[in-house]
Amino acid sequence: MLPDEPGHLVQKKTFCGICEASCGLVATLDRGRLVELRPDPEHPASRGFACSKGVKFGKVVDDPDRVTVPLRRTPSGEFEEATWSEAFDDIGARLRTLRDHHGTESIGVAWGNPIAWNYAATVTMNGFAAALKTKHHYTTASLDVNNYWVAADMMYGNSTVNPLPDFAASDFALIVGANPVVSHGSLVTTGRIREVLLDITRRGGRVVVVDPRRTETARLFEHVPIKPGADAWLLLAILRVVFDEGLHDVAALERQTVGSEALRRLVAGVDPSRAAAETGVDVDVITDVARALAAAPAASVYGRCGASLGPFSTLVKYLLDATAIVTGNFDRRGGMVLGDPMVDFESLGARFGIAGRGRWHTRVDGVPEVMGTAPLACLPREITTPGPGRLRALIAMSSNMVTSAPESAVTAEALSRLDLMVSLDPYVTETSQLAHWILPPTLWLEREQLPVFTQAQSTVPNAQWVAPIVQPRGQSRDDWWILDQIARQLGLVPSVSPLARALGRLGVRPRPSTLTDWILRTGRHGDLFGLRRSGLNRARLLAHQGAVKLADACPVGVLERKLHTADRRIHLDIPELADEVRRMAAQPAEDVRFPLRLFSIRELRSHNSWLHNVPELLTGRRGCHAVMNPGDALSAGVHDDDEVVVTSAWGTVRTPVRVSDEVAPGALGMTHGWGHRGRWNTAVAAGGSNYNLLTPNGADHVDRPSGNAFFNGVPVSVTAVGATAP
Repeated sequence: MLPDEPGHLVQKKTFCGICEASCGLVATLDRGRLVELRPDPEHPASRGFACSKGVKFGKVVDDPDRVTVPLRRTPSGEFEEATWSEAFDDIGARLRTLRDHHGTESIGVAWGNPIAWNYAATVTMNGFAAALKTKHHYTTASLDVNNYWVAADMMYGNSTVNPLPDFAASDFALIVGANPVVSHGSLVTTGRIREVLLDITRRGGRVVVVDPRRTETARLFEHVPIKPGADAWLLLAILRVVFDEGLHDVAALERQTVGSEALRRLVAGVDPSRAAAETGVDVDVITDVARALAAAPAASVYGRCGASLGPFSTLVKYLLDATAIVTGNFDRRGGMVLGDPMVDFESLGARFGIAGRGRWHTRVDGVPEVMGTAPLACLPREITTPGPGRLRALIAMSSNMVTSAPESAVTAEALSRLDLMVSLDPYVTETSQLAHWILPPTLWLEREQLPVFTQAQSTVPNAQWVAPIVQPRGQSRDDWWILDQIARQLGLVPSVSPLARALGRLGVRPRPSTLTDWILRTGRHGDLFGLRRSGLNRARLLAHQGAVKLADACPVGVLERKLHTADRRIHLDIPELADEVRRMAAQPAEDVRFPLRLFSIRELRSHNSWLHNVPELLTGRRGCHAVMNPGDALSAGVHDDDEVVVTSAWGTVRTPVRVSDEVAPGALGMTHGWGHRGRWNTAVAAGGSNYNLLTPNGADHVDRPSGNAFFNGVPVSVTAVGATAP
């Protein structure tokens, strides 16, 4: 690499902090200015791949709409620039007043998806919530992944144990409600995942994709259309076939599990014809999938957002894992394997009490906490319901909850009632415009980072810790520093460790980088502070420039070491989920007013709601739209490109519709993350409607074990607006 001198082009390695693929990137700089981002061909996982979102992220860094100085909302609702001192003085005074009158339990924190790649902010935000001793700790995990954590806690004794599909060695892959060709993998980090999946069929295997839509992934393989929200019925029926035909792996069940007979009794009560009616999948198709999966030398069973957004999503995750376990494909090469992260946050979560569930319940709805957090769906009522513990102040980081939270109009109205809202956000969004203060954070090219979340999900274990690539714009500061300054205003030390909080009061306040380095150095891959010469530490990784490959694949034969249950067995007898099966079976008949079932569509150049201000990512036939089956369109009097009204019991939106047989009958797909307001001009000009105006946030509509939001399978109707002749 060239020296970093004026006039020279300098190349520095980093990785993408947008989605879970965490692809390796090479940045080219000229006099400190970012010239280009391109894929890193030497990255052990992504191997020279990166999508358009990652390579265009410099446009976000340099966006003229970006907030780069503290902004204070005036009484007129406008924003004016202020200094950091003015911001912290005012925020501190307001927080201390609320604390003195209502206690720190009246103060809450919330954080969104980008924090998963921001290790220092993760450490500090969790610590801030712990120091406040508040139940008002909200994260986007309750929108699409808390069900994973709850099922893991039930089955493996630790919320953060996450089995990964070993696609690179699979002979059969069952993919339920996931579109990895577009998402590049979620809750699994497999580089070049499209090619890895195609390799399964090239070597004579099968890939079966279960989805209401013939997605970009389904087009490449075998597609099984399914009604949105019906995944649990399908998996129960598959398991019944496996048990009834004696296709289960008796030795594996005896060796790895307890409670398999309870699971067998549970699925025996499932009528195959009922499952076929609920799913829209023929019994013969269900039987074929079950037999092929059980007969494969090695099979992986993977589900993601589509399977994680229904009304029984914890049950679905349990059944996905149980299907792999029952067929002997758990902790097995080519089946489901367990990650080998550089930093063992799994053990750390257990040690400091972060992992777990149900240790307290939300004040208004009585929903159990998950990993110390409350469901975002409960937040509006925690603001609007009087009484002790009412949420009065909220520190929100990288969270656009007005778009991403269920029944988002209710969320927006509730946020407007807060005594204080502070938003750490690079834009004035539909959410941050409701804040009293918007504080400008650095972005991932401007700060030190390691893949705090995805390093535990990588099927090619690797270690990476990178320095900032460019200088922060304007007065932007790292999120962790901003949070620490706010904590200081309350005399708090933001740490999950009581010892660290005690040391902080004595003036010893280690930075998040120091704490994380300690955890790395004392872990499986660490240098033990010099005692292990080949081990890792922060300094060594920062100097390395790029990722260090730890192994070709995740280890197998490690189940006993990974389990946190007292008997070191996987638990399959879970009465709470048996109750969920009975509750699902007793669901009322469909409401004829809402004949379709809504599901969300992921777009290739979009990621939730936060990349819609980059014009280069909005080219082509992009933007908010719905997709429906020709038969349903005919019944509704709707034609291709018509404007339609989509109505649920909770809201109404207008959107263009595309008519296509890629969507199963009875289903309606709609892109999500659109319908922006605020001062990010390109995003606002893109228009569209917010998917989540149609979704419920009531406590009786969330997934009961996890509090996960109900986004897929929502009953809706479609009505034409100004329909034209065919």
